[in-house]
Amino acid sequence: MANGFVLVLLRELRENLNKLRQGLDERLDSGNAHLEQITTSLGRVESDLNEQRKFNRQIALNQAKHEEVHASSMEQIQIELRELREQVRQLKQGR
Repeated sequence: MANGFVLVLLRELRENLNKLRQGLDERLDSGNAHLEQITTSLGRVESDLNEQRKFNRQIALNQAKHEEVHASSMEQIQIELRELREQVRQLKQGR
């Protein structure tokens, strides 16, 4: 009788351990799938951030070029304005 009880107890332990292992395997598989989704999402975020960085860099380059052209134009306008003032002064002196 004791042997029968021990056998039943061992069988139940084995079955419960198998169920526990199966449950842990399912949780592990679920966790792995979730990690794969997170990795994929992070890859997309990284790619998008890289594209944003390129876009921002191009905007900065365009802005710098625009400012350079504007500064050059302003210098030319100032030179022409000085020349015009000098011409006006000379015309006033010529009268």
